[in-house]
Amino acid sequence: MTEIRIGKSLLSIVKTPILRIDRTGKILECHVHEDFDALPFSGSLLGRNIDEFEYAPNGIDVIRFCLDHNKSETTYFSIPSRDGAEKYFEVEIEPGGTDEVIAIIREITNRKRQEAELIQYYNLIQNIYQGTASSTGRTFLDHLTHQLCKAFNGDYSFIALFEHGKINTVSRASYNQMLENETYELKGSPFENMPKEEIINIPADCTTLYPSFKPFQDQKVQGFIGVPIYFVDNQKEVAGIMCVMFQKYYRTFQHYDKILRIFSTRAATELDRIRHTLQLEASEEKFKALYYNTPALFNSIDAEGKITEVGEYFLEVTGYSRKEVIGMMASDLLTPESKDYGMNKIFPNYVKTGFCKDIPFQFLKKEGEVMDVLFSSVVVKDDQGNFVKSLTSLQDVTEINKRKRDIVKSESKVSEDAQRLQSLFDHSPVGIIIHSKGVIKKVNAEAVRLTRAKSAKEIVGKSPMDFIHPDSQDVAKKRIRNIYTKKTAHKNEQKFLCLDGTTIWIEAMGTLISYEGEPAVQIAIYDITDRKEAQEKILKDEKKLIQLNSHLTRQNNQLEEFAHIASHNLRAPITNMMSLIQIKESDPAADTDVFVWENLKKGVANLDETIVELNEVVKTSWELDKRRRKVNLSTVLKKILGSIKNELIEKEGEVQSDFSAFDAIIYPKVYLESILINLITNGLKYRNPDRPPIIKLSTCIKDGAKCLQVKDNGMGIDLDKFGDKIFGLRKTFHNHPDSRGVGLFITKSQVESMGGTIRVESEIGKGSNFIINFGEV
Repeated sequence: MTEIRIGKSLLSIVKTPILRIDRTGKILECHVHEDFDALPFSGSLLGRNIDEFEYAPNGIDVIRFCLDHNKSETTYFSIPSRDGAEKYFEVEIEPGGTDEVIAIIREITNRKRQEAELIQYYNLIQNIYQGTASSTGRTFLDHLTHQLCKAFNGDYSFIALFEHGKINTVSRASYNQMLENETYELKGSPFENMPKEEIINIPADCTTLYPSFKPFQDQKVQGFIGVPIYFVDNQKEVAGIMCVMFQKYYRTFQHYDKILRIFSTRAATELDRIRHTLQLEASEEKFKALYYNTPALFNSIDAEGKITEVGEYFLEVTGYSRKEVIGMMASDLLTPESKDYGMNKIFPNYVKTGFCKDIPFQFLKKEGEVMDVLFSSVVVKDDQGNFVKSLTSLQDVTEINKRKRDIVKSESKVSEDAQRLQSLFDHSPVGIIIHSKGVIKKVNAEAVRLTRAKSAKEIVGKSPMDFIHPDSQDVAKKRIRNIYTKKTAHKNEQKFLCLDGTTIWIEAMGTLISYEGEPAVQIAIYDITDRKEAQEKILKDEKKLIQLNSHLTRQNNQLEEFAHIASHNLRAPITNMMSLIQIKESDPAADTDVFVWENLKKGVANLDETIVELNEVVKTSWELDKRRRKVNLSTVLKKILGSIKNELIEKEGEVQSDFSAFDAIIYPKVYLESILINLITNGLKYRNPDRPPIIKLSTCIKDGAKCLQVKDNGMGIDLDKFGDKIFGLRKTFHNHPDSRGVGLFITKSQVESMGGTIRVESEIGKGSNFIINFGEV
């Protein structure tokens, strides 16, 4: 093994340790200067192995790598000093042959601390910029305030503005959380006479120096450091302060002033932005007030061509609501021709120049009306020159252009093509009416004939609605609206009012045309009155057939019921008489003879009564005198009351009437008399024994039909029990000697044979109310 010889006189001036170490890590020779202060080097190192040193765990590996590759290597380690602070060392290893190395040890503690401070400074700057990069306003300031507190290991921090002798905090934080903003007095604070552009640094005794400054007293602040804030447009006057407070004594660190400047610059920039934003918003509010309320067609358009704002006058003139128009493509408000002209000719150059003036366009109002406008606009750009929006004004020149068009049309009105078209129009076999904006502009000869007018002058200038029957006006208005909006032809049938007061039926075909440069509706009409009358006659005949069929059905039902009753009621008395004759034949005694003849008389009387009743039913069903005539209910009632006068007196009855709704009715008189006398005498017959009978007759019109009510206060009927039998033949519901069950059957048959209905409302002990519906008025 080759030894490395180191001169003693040379080593005496070297203050860094030098070691000679073999491949196994054994220290063969060493030099440590007496001024070198590090605990591991205070004892004897000669003969020891570097594996014994915990602070150099990879030392052997580095030595072997250096020897194996015959190249220099550098490694690092740290050890505690005598005062407990960490010391850092750099070891440069040089190969001294194949089995030995020379290790030169240099202390780099100061360099390491500088590097750590730079890294800390860099990380702090990164945190400041990264934390505020994506935020603005209060969030930005809160992050900045919190970072300031953490950067200086402070207990509290705040950003404040000076206003009218007050310190108004805009962001306030402790080390762990954000705090509510407060207002302090400027007088008696450290900022009352603050030097321009100087950092205020008070390491201790803040509560003693400023006993009236509230945050110092509330938070028991001892140390304080602050930096002034200036707005960009006013560097002479301090706008505010950014500071951090300490509850214990503190000491500054390297670059603290630079860090404070960075914080204050960031805060001032954001505060300045907020201030200008508020000023801009205030000016925008004033602008919007003018924008919205000025009687001009103002609107704003974004870079995509969508409407973002419109003035109130714009909405008033165009008919749109703000909700409908915001977000709409501005070009969609132009006629197709104007849109094509604008997109291809005007707007490309407008985007380049940022300005255009008095460009003629045709604008579509909400209801489809076309408005002639002059388009003027200016582009608003941001600081980078990017398109932000355009401010646009539209001047309505519809009337001016209309006058111009009228002049042009009047000069070129007469032409050969126009004459041929006029001839075709005038001699058309179909009536033609052209109207625009609710006014008839032109009619042909057939339209004059159909309206019974003497000439076209009597029609032109009127509203088309003047000729539409009220029954058809809603349909006609909807049809015209659809023609304008959907631009499709519409066909319908409607009633038409002629000038002579007559009404005809017409079939109308409406189409959208352009007349004198404006949208108009052309209506082709022809008379279909004969066809409609034929259709109505068919419908009436069909209705009569339905009524006749219903009447025959009712009669068949009545005949079946009559046959059943006649068979049953006649069989009983005849069987009884045949039995009596057999008795007479079997017993010729005188007593038997008397018995037989007495009972035969009774049987014949009952048979006669039954035949009379059946005759009344037959008479009702096949009454020959059913001719309808005008009959007054009051006259018929007067006649009936005269015929039952004695019965009314005997039973103390009273008949009241109210025919104010109607008195006259077209009805067979004999039927009306029969109906009333049946219902009135029933009211007397089935009177309540506890009170005098009162019968009330009244008329009313319900759902277009004439109705008669006959109401009594009699015994009443149990409808739950007898409701489905009440109008049946030979159906009785009271034990009255005169009950035969024929009257209500006849009454119902008479009412229904004339196309009416009858129903009853009744309650036991309170009376009955018969309601007759005679049919349409």
